[in-house]
Amino acid sequence: MAGKAKALTTVVKLGAKYGPVAYEAIKHGKEPAKEFAQRQLGKLNARKQALAHAEGLTDGSAMPVWEGDQQVWVVFNGDEPIASHPTSEMPLAQLVQGYDLDKRIRPTIDQPPKASPLKAMRRKR
Repeated sequence: MAGKAKALTTVVKLGAKYGPVAYEAIKHGKEPAKEFAQRQLGKLNARKQALAHAEGLTDGSAMPVWEGDQQVWVVFNGDEPIASHPTSEMPLAQLVQGYDLDKRIRPTIDQPPKASPLKAMRRKR
């Protein structure tokens, strides 16, 4: 019993001494990872929103452009830029200036068909 009491005492002392430091390290390490995951998810959602918007148009297409360090998807109806995902303060004509408009993505034509999980499993064999 004396060994268990001594071990418990040591754990409590070390927990009281290093617990706050460990808590702060975990808390500060978790925030950058959470922000990175949210940015990646935001990029993916912006692409999906832009392609869904373009699919609802007669001659819709979308193209990724950069506004500073943020990727913005611009939606076109024909050759006219009509919207951006996420919304941008900069005028759309200025956003697409200098980009090759032939690289736009058409949602129904340029998107490869999704393979079923069964086909993917068969290919691995």
